[in-house]
Amino acid sequence: MHIYRIFLVTLLICAAIFCAGCTQNSSSQVPVTPITASVTDANPAQLALTQSEVPQGFTLVEKWAKTPSDLSKVALDLGWQDGYVVRFISPAQGGMGKNEIVHNIAIYPKSTINDVIAMAEQQGRSDTDLIYTDHPVQGLGDNARAFSGKASAQILLKPTKANELIPSIDKDEVKAVFKNEVAEIIFSKGNTFEVLIMTGPTVDTALLFELAKKAYAKIP
Repeated sequence: MHIYRIFLVTLLICAAIFCAGCTQNSSSQVPVTPITASVTDANPAQLALTQSEVPQGFTLVEKWAKTPSDLSKVALDLGWQDGYVVRFISPAQGGMGKNEIVHNIAIYPKSTINDVIAMAEQQGRSDTDLIYTDHPVQGLGDNARAFSGKASAQILLKPTKANELIPSIDKDEVKAVFKNEVAEIIFSKGNTFEVLIMTGPTVDTALLFELAKKAYAKIP
């Protein structure tokens, strides 16, 4: 009987030690940090202006997703990631041709956005036949800029290179070139870069600003 009591006491002590160890291990576990999904970049296609957002008379005629093969080496070196373009056209007043609006959206690293904007502005002002005017910008972020370009006349006479193999009485031949006006608004938010360009015989800069504000409001 004495041996039985000793065995029973020993068994109870071991059980108590085991339970205490389980409790201690449970309380000392490292808390698990919940995994949250990372924020993804905006989808350029979802940021593009739609038919319902442009004035009556303009028709969506083209939309496409850009691929790296559509980009210049400079754009790729600046970190281009994704892009989308939509194009609208509308007959100009007086049968003078068509006005066109192009909305270009692209995703770049935030670190190169300023360089991308500078490159876009340089390209937008590259037509030496146009005289450019800057326009003040409000409500489109800190890096926005806007300008329009207009030729001294809608029809310019430009010299053509004469073909030396064909005899010509007058080597100083010229051709008539019709010059459209242009308006461009460049803006960005985060890593989203956008350009709105309107070209045609009757460019409406105020309209382009209205569309730019609609497009800017879509950027998350």
